[in-house]
Amino acid sequence: MLKQRAARAENQRVRAVTGKRPGGGVSEASAPAPPAQSGGGAARVVRQPVFNADEEPVGHRLLSREGAAGRSGGYLAAAPDGADGQLELAEDLHALAPRGRVFLSVSRRELIERRALSLAQARFVLCLHPAEPFDDELGEAIDRHAMRGFRLALDAAGLGAVDGPLLDRAHAVIVEVGPRSPEELAGHLAPMRARGLELVAARVESRRSFEACRRLGFDLFQGQFVLRPTPGPARTVAEADLGGIGTMADLAATENFERLAAIITRDPGLSMRLLRYANSAHMALPRRVGSVHEALAWLGTVAVREFALIAAVASVPEAPAEMLATALTRARMCQELSRRLPAASPEESFTVGLFSVAETVANAPIEALLEELPLREDIASALVRGDGELGRLLAAVIAYECGDFGPATEIAGSSGLIAEVYLESVRWADSAVKAVA
Repeated sequence: MLKQRAARAENQRVRAVTGKRPGGGVSEASAPAPPAQSGGGAARVVRQPVFNADEEPVGHRLLSREGAAGRSGGYLAAAPDGADGQLELAEDLHALAPRGRVFLSVSRRELIERRALSLAQARFVLCLHPAEPFDDELGEAIDRHAMRGFRLALDAAGLGAVDGPLLDRAHAVIVEVGPRSPEELAGHLAPMRARGLELVAARVESRRSFEACRRLGFDLFQGQFVLRPTPGPARTVAEADLGGIGTMADLAATENFERLAAIITRDPGLSMRLLRYANSAHMALPRRVGSVHEALAWLGTVAVREFALIAAVASVPEAPAEMLATALTRARMCQELSRRLPAASPEESFTVGLFSVAETVANAPIEALLEELPLREDIASALVRGDGELGRLLAAVIAYECGDFGPATEIAGSSGLIAEVYLESVRWADSAVKAVA
């Protein structure tokens, strides 16, 4: 199983660079896409970083959905039975959430069938939607998991639904903040706080919302707020000392071997990162390389350009690892899914995904940044207005990471394929972050 997974990951790396299967032939991803499936398909899961009040990462929320109706949970039930199935599940969960606490969506059926008992109870918090019908069978299942040390969180989309025996068994409540006013939230939080429950604010989409939730006494926070610029005066690339952003734009504007080498060699730090990356286990080259030109010759301009873009983002002062991982996951997903869109280039798609966090890195509006950066018009319009195939692709990938699986699944052609693309993109992104650290 481990060898099969390693081979599959390597095959995807080769396809990303060449567009071909290892050993020749056009890859399945570069062939015309089959009609999108309208049915349910496999369970899908995405990870969403969870932060404390100091914006320090403490773990991840794994949001899973199954079936066409998007019922909560289903990821554990979708794992194959037997020892191999449990090993594959453990590998996937470790890839999605390698450290910290894990808030995992589960269904009534998964609890009753004891699907979670093989997980590490010290790390996993089982998140159940309060709309699940409560009866003696579910109560006994929850109590059985509690005896093993698992904690229960109620994944409460509607605050009014949190009550009764489920609340009596809960250790935490996840509150979908969304557009709710602080006054509305405060009224519902008081009885939960009185019970001593841990309060998790989910779907915190802005800095203003984060500050409001922090004042209300939430303990943990999940949402896109970490990818939003912080309040304050807008800065130019020069004022913010963001040479890495300018280097990214230069790299995105060329595919020429010599020009690429010149951009990299003018930055000693970037050159050193490239050589360390080329000689890392992530690339597994048969021999060590000792120069930028040698790395280009061994890896090719596409792979080196990708790495240089990644390293340029990583070199930006105070760019947190979680934001870099998000940018790389988006870039990889855009690249892989672009092979299903005839009008989208994999290289341009990768660039769009990576630049999707540029305004957060620079703490300036994307429109202002693009005035200083020599990006192509189709890339710029995709980032600003969501125009064209690149804009559609980026919007679908961002929607997927937020738990809206429809647009990306439509592009991929099946829920099973997009689930695999997402997981491999996460694996690749985390590996790349380590390689450039």
